[in-house]
Amino acid sequence: MDRIWIVTANSARARVFERDPHTAALEEKASFVHPASRRRDAELETDRAGRVQRGYSATSRGSTQLEPPLSPHERERARFAHELAQYLEAEALAHRCPGWLLFASDPFFGDLKGQLGDAARRVLIGAEPHDLTAVDRRDLERRATAMLEAAC
Repeated sequence: MDRIWIVTANSARARVFERDPHTAALEEKASFVHPASRRRDAELETDRAGRVQRGYSATSRGSTQLEPPLSPHERERARFAHELAQYLEAEALAHRCPGWLLFASDPFFGDLKGQLGDAARRVLIGAEPHDLTAVDRRDLERRATAMLEAAC
């Protein structure tokens, strides 16, 4: 099997490792930090009101619709998921990522998977909703090997 990537992520940090197919050793390729995800709501909050749209059609005289309410942390989590997904998509399109595994905390796991482009999805081998950003490399190697064996 070719070298594969292992991505560990949560809403504030992500790491990308490349796994050697012969030794299972991991080499860190990239690291992302999103400090806004760790800030308090008061530091992230703005005083702007939600956007109001009025729509008219043959059956209604008008309606208002507010944007879905998102907490400041949810907005920051979505921004970080988008940033990481763009990186993975670009690497997959450039054929630098032959295949990859994802370990991400919940709910960031769903946010990131929802943001992935077609190229990154095609080469995704396996995914688990677990935050492994703080585990040591030996444990991450073991978890990646188990996921690969289950996928084959």
